[in-house]
Amino acid sequence: MKRTINPVMWALMLTLLVTASQAEVVDRTIAVVNHHLITWSDLDEQMRFEALENGRALKDLEEVQRHEAFEHLVQSRILRDQMQGMPAAQASEVDARVAEIRANWKLEKDDLMWAKALALYGLSALELRELVTDQLEILSFMEFRVRPMVRVTRQEVDEYYSLTLVPQVVAKGQAPEPLEDVSPKIRELLIEQKMNQEMEMWLATLRAQANVQLLWDGVTN
Repeated sequence: MKRTINPVMWALMLTLLVTASQAEVVDRTIAVVNHHLITWSDLDEQMRFEALENGRALKDLEEVQRHEAFEHLVQSRILRDQMQGMPAAQASEVDARVAEIRANWKLEKDDLMWAKALALYGLSALELRELVTDQLEILSFMEFRVRPMVRVTRQEVDEYYSLTLVPQVVAKGQAPEPLEDVSPKIRELLIEQKMNQEMEMWLATLRAQANVQLLWDGVTN
């Protein structure tokens, strides 16, 4: 029989982990992915990071966020096995992403309040940079792996312009820009759409081929 954790118990467990940085914490392995361990503290940290990144209060975290964070950890472990030889993220890239997160909180110029926000989510500035670095390196690898597989033809650009863009603009009572002026933007949009589709298929294949051993049913659907 599948066991579940009620919301009150889940909130209590998360709060205990967030506030236990100075205490002894009994960790546990919740999954093994291609011989890489995922622990409860890994999942806890990932959830807090994603909550901070998305401006979500810890008290509002629900089962869906737990599943999403777990799947991101599984994906990370799988992709790391594929990433030998990939360059590390540049410090400037990490700085820019951290700045984006701060901007989302409107704390770009308030170091004290930013430090308090990090403390509220149980993260140090160094831990945030490490999490952002991992995120950027994985995203960079995914783009490196998938982009060469994507091609957008002139016909596809023309069809998007005539069948999608023009009707949308006309429906708003506006005059569409000439095709030549908007072609680069349409091409980039179509490339992004195709890349997302290719990434989903590729990741699904890797996930199906991976050896994922679940040791806690709190991360099963």
